[in-house]
Amino acid sequence: MCSRALDTLTDESGVGYVHPAHVNADHDPAPVEAPDGWRGQCDFCLADNPVAVLPANDFRVPHASTHHSRGDWAACGMCAILIETGRWERLVKRAVRKTADVHRVPVNVAMVVITTGLYEALRENICGPLRRLDEKAGTDG
Repeated sequence: MCSRALDTLTDESGVGYVHPAHVNADHDPAPVEAPDGWRGQCDFCLADNPVAVLPANDFRVPHASTHHSRGDWAACGMCAILIETGRWERLVKRAVRKTADVHRVPVNVAMVVITTGLYEALRENICGPLRRLDEKAGTDG
C-alpha cells in the first residue's frame, strides 16, 4: 500500500480508482479508509500535511473528460496564502514547478495551460471561504 490518496475515474463501466498522475505506482490501486489524523497532500503543490481546506463543488476536470474533481481541495500553508490573497497566477506557477520537480521533467507551456484551466474551473466551483485546519492533525478548527 502506498498511502496516497487515489483519483476517481468515471467511464462507461462505472466509477473506479487510479493513482494520481504524480505517483509512480508499481501496484494496482487498493482503496482503504484514511487512518485517523491523515491529511494527505496539498492538492495544489503536492506538499504533505495540508493546513487548510478550500470548499468546492464537484466539477468535470477540463482537458480530461473522464476525470472529475470531487469535494474540497487541501492546501499547504504557502498555497493557502496564495489563495487567500487571490494570487492564482502565482499559485499556478508554484503548482506547475512543484509537479515538474516531482516528475523530474522541465516545466512546459502545456502544463501551465492545463493547470490554469483546472484552477479556473475550481474557482468557478468554490463554495465557501478557505478554512484553516486545527493544529491537531485530522480535525477541523
